[in-house]
Amino acid sequence: MRDMKPITLGMVGCGQVSNRYFEMAAKLEGVRFAATCARRLDSAQAKAEAYGVPRWYDDYREMMDKEELDAVVVTTPHSVHAEPVLAALERGLHVLNEKPMATSFEDCSRMVTLAEEKGAIFMSLPFDLNPAFLAASEFVDERVIGKITGAEAQLSLPGPPRDNWYYNKAIAHGGAMMDCMVYPVSRLIALLGPAVSVMAEVNTLIPKRIVGGGKRVQSDVDDNVTLIVEFAGGQHAVIRTLWGMSFKQNNTLIYGRSGTIALNDSGLPLVIHSPGQAIPDAEQVSWRGMNECYVPHEKIASIPTEDYITHFVRCLRAGEQPVQSGRQQLHVHEILFGAYRSAESGERYTLTTTFTPWAKLKPSIFDTRSEYI
Repeated sequence: MRDMKPITLGMVGCGQVSNRYFEMAAKLEGVRFAATCARRLDSAQAKAEAYGVPRWYDDYREMMDKEELDAVVVTTPHSVHAEPVLAALERGLHVLNEKPMATSFEDCSRMVTLAEEKGAIFMSLPFDLNPAFLAASEFVDERVIGKITGAEAQLSLPGPPRDNWYYNKAIAHGGAMMDCMVYPVSRLIALLGPAVSVMAEVNTLIPKRIVGGGKRVQSDVDDNVTLIVEFAGGQHAVIRTLWGMSFKQNNTLIYGRSGTIALNDSGLPLVIHSPGQAIPDAEQVSWRGMNECYVPHEKIASIPTEDYITHFVRCLRAGEQPVQSGRQQLHVHEILFGAYRSAESGERYTLTTTFTPWAKLKPSIFDTRSEYI
């Protein structure tokens, strides 16, 4: 559309992760990066020249003050998210922030509060709204799976192959919890709504690692994390991340009294185990040795694919907060930081934050006690 408002962005952080943002933005009409910023000016220049960005800086405050920006994208290492995000919000700029939001709950809270005070659009990853996920959200319904009784989610892998800040606690301020656990927690919270508490076990399982190219490194970050997240109805979700597997597993399962929803499990994008009824317009498949299972290919295919830059730009043009709001991601991050506190104390951590879910579940789906089921 020719009348779409042009959007001008600034990039803070010029590592490998930033590439995907430049590439996604290049596909959008009326969206451009005006400047890059990195700790080293030569890195900012190299990234700018690679993607046709006209100017580069080694001070993000200078970039924000000199350039006429609508928003800032922050893709720095985890421990360097808070300062540029807060600096942008102080100036009334909108922000798209990589995961995790920050490496302390206090900084996460400051971001969300400041964005609300300034009326700024604040989008913090992960971004879960892919077609399979959105289709799955429509099946989280008592008529399909019955009362919700529990859930499981996982993002586990061999471990990051790069020998840089990932394995250095002084730089990363967290390992698998900050880098990977944020994804399965975000998915479950987006589907099921706010939780009430978390218990956790967290440790460094493999301190002596062999990484890419056979290099040997010493690791002091957490690489073995298990959470038990409790919801108001008493349901438990077991959530895992382990940097020690021989393959990657990134699945989500929601258990109901009469059915199960599985995302990205056993090579299938979305499966509904529904022994009591067939799922209309879905292919019947065998899943985990069970035959009364269905993949809703048509529903998944009918949902448009939207990446996070596209969603962010749409929010900027509409003047609306992202579907996965700052308050929702603050709740996700309180679970992560609460898990650290639980692991240290050996006690359950009670969550203090909440949010209004975008997917409206009927409260009765969590009520397993007032009737025979």
